[in-house]
Amino acid sequence: MSVAVVSVDLWGTLISYGDRDAEAAWRVREFNLALTAFGHTLPAEHLDTTVRAVRAELLDEQRQHGRQIPVPEQIHTITRRLGIDADDDLVRVLTVAHTHAVLRACPQLIPGAHGCLAALSAAGYRLALASNTLATPGAVTRQILDRHRLTDHFDRLFFSSELGVAKPQAAMFHAIAAQTDTTVDQVVHIGNDWRTDVRGALAAGCQAVWFNPGRKPSRPEAPDAAQLVDVPALVQRLAHQTAPSAAPEASAADAGL
Repeated sequence: MSVAVVSVDLWGTLISYGDRDAEAAWRVREFNLALTAFGHTLPAEHLDTTVRAVRAELLDEQRQHGRQIPVPEQIHTITRRLGIDADDDLVRVLTVAHTHAVLRACPQLIPGAHGCLAALSAAGYRLALASNTLATPGAVTRQILDRHRLTDHFDRLFFSSELGVAKPQAAMFHAIAAQTDTTVDQVVHIGNDWRTDVRGALAAGCQAVWFNPGRKPSRPEAPDAAQLVDVPALVQRLAHQTAPSAAPEASAADAGL
């Protein structure tokens, strides 16, 4: 079985999530300043609880169903929950705070990221980034990629905010194959999330490598590696297999995850 393209997840695979509390606190602080300026004074605790809760709910919805929730819809969900009928001007101001808060988390490179990508490229694979985005659209994510010198490793960058669909939806993996002029069975996807990255890729007809730094129990559906340095060898092994992994059984077995 040949492998032409290796797609790689970003968050939790190549870069850390950073200080999520710092990200959330900055978002809430900026929301409070903007809402107050527009005449909406709210108890600080209520604002903090609501913003964090909506963020968690929308993230879970994306991971469960692969729905890409547009940023304005995210903002309106928060303001409605706060009892505010936000006009376009307020939405625009809140959008800046919402989409740039991740920069306050200061995400860092996961050890071995550059070496892993360089080894995959040297082995002849075309590399594609496949990243779900929610509050952080592709335009902001590109700043993070550039900061960590990751951009030049990739032939193509795929962001769910630009495709309109997110992992684990098969449509995202199909788009990667189509836009890199290959077929899904020639794509290996690498990622740290079993549901969105591994199970999603397998169900779409791709192959997958599970980046498993937490050393959770291995699963037969896909090889796993606790360190990025070990990933290229696993991709090579998949490339020389004669039969694909059994995706349907993997999905059925893990339906409750």
